[in-house]
Amino acid sequence: MNMTRLTLAFAASLLAAPVLADTPAVDFDQEIDAPGILRQSKEAAKSDAGVVLAQSMGGRRTTSDCVSVSFGANDPAASPRFALLSQEYIEECDPRRDGGRQCYERPGMSYREVVSVRIRDRQALLPWEHDTFRICLDGPRLSIDEVETAYRYSIVSGDDDGAYILAPVRKLAQRPDPVGVRGELDPSMTLTLKDKWASYYAGESIEIKYTLKRDVPNWFDEVIAEGAVQSAVTESYAVDLSKKGTLENGKRYYVEYSIRRIGKVSTDSFTKTLSTGRVTRASMSLLKEERQGR
Repeated sequence: MNMTRLTLAFAASLLAAPVLADTPAVDFDQEIDAPGILRQSKEAAKSDAGVVLAQSMGGRRTTSDCVSVSFGANDPAASPRFALLSQEYIEECDPRRDGGRQCYERPGMSYREVVSVRIRDRQALLPWEHDTFRICLDGPRLSIDEVETAYRYSIVSGDDDGAYILAPVRKLAQRPDPVGVRGELDPSMTLTLKDKWASYYAGESIEIKYTLKRDVPNWFDEVIAEGAVQSAVTESYAVDLSKKGTLENGKRYYVEYSIRRIGKVSTDSFTKTLSTGRVTRASMSLLKEERQGR
């Protein structure tokens, strides 16, 4: 192929190609620098592609609005109605001269739902138990989840209109009452605990974990003894701490304690730690003398 035919073929291919921004003009009266034109055309194409990419990038996000609904043992089986609002935000990006992009958000769609929960064929709860659910609206998506419940529930209806109706499926063990067992320490260093719900745990066991501490003014309190005891469930429990470590008359002591239910009524996790009041240590002989003096 001669130079004239090659030049005409190359020119025809340029005319047939898409027009690109900043593509250098071709002067057909001069000798054509084909490699140079191709290189500049590719660079211009990359530049245009970058602009298109920057303008098309962005995204969407929605805010989530949630409400928790809780039912205690003596509460009605239907909750009030709650309004939820979820807002959509659209990210848009514009190209910058330095090759980067400047992005910003603008509001998009707003989604609203009025929600409620009703328990059908509700089963009895133990006095300290509760059913807690969480309903969330995220964009057009509405959902309900069990947070902590005394039963496993199935959804009868409500996914479409937010008026949830739930039905119990089977009983679940819940955590025990965190303050169902309360303790006191007396001057003889006997820890006595009263079990408020003993009748509900008949035939089961309980574990009591304790830490005996000495009150040290303006400093860290001293740990005197730690331990745990197990017992059959009854209305009261007594733990003798008078021989646990070195105790001094006239010093102030207290006990931190928690309990664990062993059986099927509740889960077997320890409750949160509670504390007795601070009492001044007195030997049994001193206590007898005080009583006789009265």
